[in-house]
Amino acid sequence: MAKLKKTWREKLHDSRDMPKVVEITESMSQRWGTGTVVIPAPIEVDEIMRKVPRGRLITINQIRGVLAKRHNASIG
Repeated sequence: MAKLKKTWREKLHDSRDMPKVVEITESMSQRWGTGTVVIPAPIEVDEIMRKVPRGRLITINQIRGVLAKRHNASIG
């Protein structure tokens, strides 16, 4: 029997071991600099996007900023 694919709702609510804050490694430092980076849970990003009023816009960098503040990380 074939394994059924997960629906987008199941994927959204599957947070595994996220959110997590990790140190920026040597290989990541060329792109991101130094400090820590947060890897958010999908539901957390969805929550931020749903708070944006209809007709307004939020950029990825703004979402990253909100996540970084929330988790005390230097980069979201």
